[in-house]
Amino acid sequence: MRIKATVAYNGYRYCGWQVQENGVSIQATIDKALGKITKTPSEIFASGRTDAGVHAYGQVFHFDTEINMSEINWENALNSLLPEDIRIQKIEFVADDFHARYSVKRKRYCYFLNQGKAEPFHYQTVYQYGRTLDIEKMEEVAQVFLGEHDFSTFSATKKEIVPNQVKDIHEIIFRQEENLLSIEFIGTGFLRYMVRMLVGTLIQVGEGKLTKEEVKEMLEAKDREVRTVTAPACGLTLVEVEYK
Repeated sequence: MRIKATVAYNGYRYCGWQVQENGVSIQATIDKALGKITKTPSEIFASGRTDAGVHAYGQVFHFDTEINMSEINWENALNSLLPEDIRIQKIEFVADDFHARYSVKRKRYCYFLNQGKAEPFHYQTVYQYGRTLDIEKMEEVAQVFLGEHDFSTFSATKKEIVPNQVKDIHEIIFRQEENLLSIEFIGTGFLRYMVRMLVGTLIQVGEGKLTKEEVKEMLEAKDREVRTVTAPACGLTLVEVEYK
């Protein structure tokens, strides 16, 4: 039986999704809980990795099992063994050809930024920027990133490791409610640090430090050696993963 799980988590105290030797990861924490149920080593496959400090409302992973339980019993069993900052949102039985990573249609990330006074209750999930930005100019320049491009300039991964760094961004949506700014990115997929680098660049635009032409030149350079600013991880959340 193949099971698709949707999970939400606060990534503040974790070293990211992927298992690492030098820290506690989301994946390792879920693996441990799952192993207590199955009594055997389990392997889970996610839609992709989130970095240290990045959050999720709708991360998706799948695993195979021979244990026969209802969807709601699986959800309750896992949540009873997981910490409060990792919560299974939904369990679904799926076809054997479903794959959490390779069946993805598109992903939705959202970056949250506070332009006002620092809020101590939200510092884990919102970047406490503390200054006013030119949102209109940021929206205008964000159009440069729409469509299919080689985003090598905005990637932390070397081309020797990932030769094809072409991604397709469908939409970039800005929303502002009082001092809280959210920037939503919808696309087929994203490279490591890509969204945070795009946000960092747009922040520089909003500060008046970069023009539209300069951002175009950065994108067209297709060179990770071009100097970019990476926005802090705390503001980024994987909102949703859509499947074919």
